[in-house]
Amino acid sequence: MSYETILTALADPTRRAVLDRLRRGPQPVGRIADDLPVSRPAVSQHLKVLLDAGLVSVRAQGTRNLYALVPGGAGPLGDWLGSLRTDPADAQPDSAVTDTADGTLRRSLTTRLTPSEAWALFCDDLSIWWPVARVSLSAQSGGALPQIVTLDARPGGHLQEVLFDGSRGIWATVITARAPGYLQLDWRLETVDGSVVTVVFTPQDGGSRLTLTQDTDTTRTADLWDAVLDRFSAAANSSLSNF
Repeated sequence: MSYETILTALADPTRRAVLDRLRRGPQPVGRIADDLPVSRPAVSQHLKVLLDAGLVSVRAQGTRNLYALVPGGAGPLGDWLGSLRTDPADAQPDSAVTDTADGTLRRSLTTRLTPSEAWALFCDDLSIWWPVARVSLSAQSGGALPQIVTLDARPGGHLQEVLFDGSRGIWATVITARAPGYLQLDWRLETVDGSVVTVVFTPQDGGSRLTLTQDTDTTRTADLWDAVLDRFSAAANSSLSNF
């Protein structure tokens, strides 16, 4: 699917609202239309546009159709947005070199979002940009990709993937969450014995800086975070970062 088709689909606020509702899982048209300021037939038309854009899938269940998000459906748009970074500071997202002296992985990047906006994008909207095709339990096992990725950003909450059958795979458990500046996770993905990931959002002229550290430094964890932060940077530094 081309980024132009996805961009056109996301330009309409009602269609963005439909996508937000589908984060909760597969739903019929009637439930999606609840509380939306448009008619059910109009919602059906919006769903057709989202289907054509590859952002939504549909399957029959009994006498009704259930609509669901397509994992990674917005990937072509994210890739295109990333290619727009012509400023040298953006083209190289200010990523720190792995610190082999103390075994800690460190990465950082700057965005034009405020810390609160960057926090919301990272914690609340990560299903929009997270590279599930490369970074997920399902990707590792070769199974069906997640329907959605969620982060419950409070102590004891989970960062997890949810499959179409409702099964869940936990990647991390929240240790500390102090919005909009500090998030610490007991991380398990690619580190089965566990590790600690810390994400800090600090204000900076014209935006904010995200700094991420992990107390396990391997080639696989470095590749994981390079992929994740590249997609986050593309979303955060685009005019559509909050779609």
